Amino acid sequence: MKISNTLTIRPATLDDVLPLAELSHATVLELYPDIIGREAVEGYVASGAVPAYYTERNTWCQVATMDDKPVGACALRDNTIDLMMVTLDLQRAGIGAALLADGESRLFAEHDRITLDSFRHNKQAVDFYAKHGWKVDHEFVDEEHGIEMVRMFKLND
Repeated sequence: MKISNTLTIRPATLDDVLPLAELSHATVLELYPDIIGREAVEGYVASGAVPAYYTERNTWCQVATMDDKPVGACALRDNTIDLMMVTLDLQRAGIGAALLADGESRLFAEHDRITLDSFRHNKQAVDFYAKHGWKVDHEFVDEEHGIEMVRMFKLND
């Protein structure tokens, strides 16, 4: 899907694993210590979970590129937006909105109700989704990590 002259959304390939892992590491290390704690962030990055995620879920992932460089990603699973990530220096430039619209379109082609989970204290993300018509379904604690989460939903209009 072509968004503008420079922003394109395309299916991920295995060649995207390393650039997306680097993008995710930088974003997580910068933004998430205040949200989930520095120890949790450093443990997550050190675990190798990020490149494993992009490798294992590659076929579920769309990549936003500018000038052929990955600048964001959106992974879908079942009726869920499983991951949204945009490089730090391009946040609030419309890339997340484009990825979200693409993901919603793909999910609504098969589902009437779609969901996503976000860290409850990630105000920037929760506000972003709310701005795009998402509503809070309920709050919960991720049992494995003890992190407060919020499940959001959107209905197909």
